[in-house]
Amino acid sequence: MPDGRNAPDATLYRLSLYHCYLGELLRVGAPERITSSELARELGIKEETVRRDISFVGEIGRPGAGYKPGDLYREFTRYLGLSEEYPIALVGTAKMLEALQVVFPSERYGVKPVALFSELPEDAGTKIGDLTVQHLTDLAKLDTNLGVTVALVACSPGWVQVTLDLLANAGITGVLLITPVIHVRKPEGMQIHQVRVPCDIKSLACKCQVPIGAGRPND
Repeated sequence: MPDGRNAPDATLYRLSLYHCYLGELLRVGAPERITSSELARELGIKEETVRRDISFVGEIGRPGAGYKPGDLYREFTRYLGLSEEYPIALVGTAKMLEALQVVFPSERYGVKPVALFSELPEDAGTKIGDLTVQHLTDLAKLDTNLGVTVALVACSPGWVQVTLDLLANAGITGVLLITPVIHVRKPEGMQIHQVRVPCDIKSLACKCQVPIGAGRPND
């Protein structure tokens, strides 16, 4: 059986993107079939790249006939090792956790927060939905029966390293870090994906600069 852990990181990311897109398509009403060219056009990816990525998953569909969206979604789910609602932990202040629940609703993206932690002592005991916020130090008591291996971290910058170490000690092996820090020490055995919003803004600002000599609107 193909194993997603053996695929290149860039391929895994695109497969996750296809998975999210198909999930959304199935929720709003998917066509009977979808082609690799349609996926490529909708997601801004080259068609040959889409075809190559799908080949990592296995022999799916028939050449020239496209794919049944539901079948393709299930194959991606299996290949990525996901369940319908993948359990994750969220780390951040109570206000941040509430915002994350709004921005990333579990029923839409297939991830289900099952544990909430904050670095602020006063946040402990706060109810967010069906969950109660715990203090960060309670990570040591994370229930292994929850099956959590991935955490989304949005804590204050000064708490990032402590949080990573506590997560590693609790058995968490994957972290999506959205706190804007440049240098972190990665605990042994942990995979960390960083979203560096300030860097992305600077890069985008550079691309959006008006060329030298060109006038700005209303000049």
